[in-house]
Amino acid sequence: MKNFKNEKIKNYFDMIKIQAQTFPKKQALIVDGISYTYEELSNRVEKIRQEQFLPGHSEKKQLYLIHEDNILSQLLLFLACQGTNYIPLIVPYDHEVEEFKNVDSTVPDNSIMAVCTSGSSGTPKILYRNLNSWYDFFSIQNEIFHINEDTRMFVQGSLAFTGNLNLYMDVLSVGATMVAENGFYPRKWEQVINAQGVNLIYLIPSKLMLLPGIYHEPNFKVHTILAGSQSLGQKDVGKLKKVFPNTKIVLYYGASELNYITYVTDDQMGTQRNLIGKPFPGVEVYIKEEEMYVNTPYHVEGIEIPFSLKDSGCQDGEGIFYFIGRKDDIINIRGRKVSALKIENAVAASIEGIQEVAVAALPQGEEQVLTAFVVFDEKYKEIYDTKAFEKSHPQKQIREQLQKVLKTYEIPRYWITMAQLPKTDSGKVDKKQLSRCISL
Repeated sequence: MKNFKNEKIKNYFDMIKIQAQTFPKKQALIVDGISYTYEELSNRVEKIRQEQFLPGHSEKKQLYLIHEDNILSQLLLFLACQGTNYIPLIVPYDHEVEEFKNVDSTVPDNSIMAVCTSGSSGTPKILYRNLNSWYDFFSIQNEIFHINEDTRMFVQGSLAFTGNLNLYMDVLSVGATMVAENGFYPRKWEQVINAQGVNLIYLIPSKLMLLPGIYHEPNFKVHTILAGSQSLGQKDVGKLKKVFPNTKIVLYYGASELNYITYVTDDQMGTQRNLIGKPFPGVEVYIKEEEMYVNTPYHVEGIEIPFSLKDSGCQDGEGIFYFIGRKDDIINIRGRKVSALKIENAVAASIEGIQEVAVAALPQGEEQVLTAFVVFDEKYKEIYDTKAFEKSHPQKQIREQLQKVLKTYEIPRYWITMAQLPKTDSGKVDKKQLSRCISL
């Protein structure tokens, strides 16, 4: 692994230039089947810097919005801004760039990049990072994520998703290789993963759980599967292990405002899908009045530590944390507060064939009605039709199953089957868009 301790690293392009000098011909990025070495990546970035950023070099730091729909352009522009007074923010392509132009963009002096929160609704908030808030944590996360110079990590999707951007910078910092796909074509992923010798996969669970349904034969080369942003359970682990028998699965809980907070491995995952594990080394987590507080030096600019994400949680006697829900995840049903996450996890664990589920409160007259939107595994695709779903999964049977784990008022009244759930650019379910899909 490349050791930068004695090198003058001020930004991520400095890092790439050193890698290009150390092993110029090694693959840095393979995107949509096209390979770029560290030398090629460094040269392309330098060319953009000379043409676009250095001639009109700003005297003070200012936000630079990157609104591109492909990974290579996002990465090149992000790196080209490094070491200039242009602070890059990769805007989710499903957002209008104008949304960000009127935002207060006072840039902190020591920031080198900006990210935006990946919430399921509303305009994302802009957050600024210095180099050390990610870079100094790479060595810690690498031990847990099993990242080293031999890593060939498969990822899919935009670098506007903070999880993707973080792991690109991490993998490139050790001189390893990213294998990426722009498009959402799950059936192609098996071919890419096998052909490119991928040994580590990073996907959010909703994408990850598509793999067991498309793989034709076991893959023994993948040693680690990394996931975050959503939950995984024992059933999911079993499905993934059939396809990737030699893999270790790591699920993390993190936040754009902070960094990685807690993690859990597959041998610790059970029936409780809200298990988020123990804190990363150097990170302190504690519960105060059911609210989770985090004390860490690896955070964005301008926030006070300890920091609360307004997430509810609890901790057992062994120090393991459980995620209860976000404040905006709480739904008011006839004066009772219910957690959408709790219901989603119960549905996924109790009903056969569920691939994804999202729960929302939709208006019906003057009241809010709990509605479950469900996507089924490949072999259940014929029940996309809601009437077919009701025939194959009788309401009485569903209620009997869910009453074992939910209160009566927590059980959804309506069930809508969908081919897929609408997603934000980060891959999370877009509940704001979902609520527009159906009128009760």
